[in-house]
Amino acid sequence: LGSTLQSGNAVLSLGTSGTIFGVSDTPVKTGTPVAPFRDASGKYLPLVCTMSCTGVINAVREQWCSSSSSSSSANALTHAEAMKLAKDVPPGCHGLTFLPFIGGERTPDWPHSTGALLGITPHNMNCMSNDQNKSGIMYRAALEGVTYLLKDALEQMRESCGSGFDPQILYVVGGGSKNQLWRQMIADVLQLELKFPLEPESAALGAAFQAGAVASHMAVDEYVSMQIIAMEEDTVTPTDDQTTIKLYNESYERYKTNSRKLFA
Repeated sequence: LGSTLQSGNAVLSLGTSGTIFGVSDTPVKTGTPVAPFRDASGKYLPLVCTMSCTGVINAVREQWCSSSSSSSSANALTHAEAMKLAKDVPPGCHGLTFLPFIGGERTPDWPHSTGALLGITPHNMNCMSNDQNKSGIMYRAALEGVTYLLKDALEQMRESCGSGFDPQILYVVGGGSKNQLWRQMIADVLQLELKFPLEPESAALGAAFQAGAVASHMAVDEYVSMQIIAMEEDTVTPTDDQTTIKLYNESYERYKTNSRKLFA
């Protein structure tokens, strides 16, 4: 409610866990990894939650992205520094596939899964011949791995809800939403427009809207539809560059194939 969600948009929260939820015109099928909630106005509210999100990015940055040959976290690059290096790495990370399940995963339900770095070749090993190149590639590989996990979860939501769930816009919140490179990557991989609400406590705002509806003697959905949520001026649109799209699609297919062979 605090995001004034309607059919056609959804929320992506990039925090310790990754969460996607939105309004569906149709109920969630049973026996799927999608949680079948309903909001206070009675709308269907499908939700998925992944374990692997910003914690994975932080772990890779701290352990594998350093300013020297030392792997000490004291020498770790900042996110801004790692992001700058990762921007020079092409989508698909020279064929590397990073599976981000370093603490297991719940969407999909793979509690005993582990992280993995796959697709190592002489070419991409050569690309990591110095600390800066290695840091950029590993940081980007981690971002891509988590993004593919989120894309997989979104596809499961579409499959579970059918035609009633087809978001065209994602409202992105959480600490990870500040990462400019990740913003564009998510838009490109998911091929969705991203917007960024300014209110950090949307759940509390939703509760306030319910109270406002009661105080105004109005139906909750009617009251919420009258509210305007402030957004950042920055809107991220997906690329239409066919080479970039092709590289991401090929990398995503490698991610799906490898993760299912190992853990499904």
